[in-house]
Amino acid sequence: MPLPFGLKLKRTRRYTVSSKSCLVTRIQLLNAEYVEFTLSVESTGQECLEAVAQRLELREITYFSLWYCNKQNQQRWIDLEKPEKPQLDKYGLEPTVYFGVVFYVSYVS
Repeated sequence: MPLPFGLKLKRTRRYTVSSKSCLVTRIQLLNAEYVEFTLSVESTGQECLEAVAQRLELREITYFSLWYCNKQNQQRWIDLEKPEKPQLDKYGLEPTVYFGVVFYVSYVS
């Protein structure tokens, strides 16, 4: 029986929807709760972050970002300007993305 919208489910390590245009992203929040979002394959990290912020009703998202564990088991921040899927496929150890707080100083002086 075919699925709606021409989606085909494929069991992979990442448990994503195998479609030309959709990707299911699993994100762990700060309280260790998980949420899943269906995004476009071309979606940038910023679009994913905005989806999380909308779900959590956050107004100021400049203090937050998304990160994942790379293959050396080190924390690596997602580049918000680039598509998320290639970053996770190339460098990610596991399919989970983490929502985190970013501390930085914009001006040193």
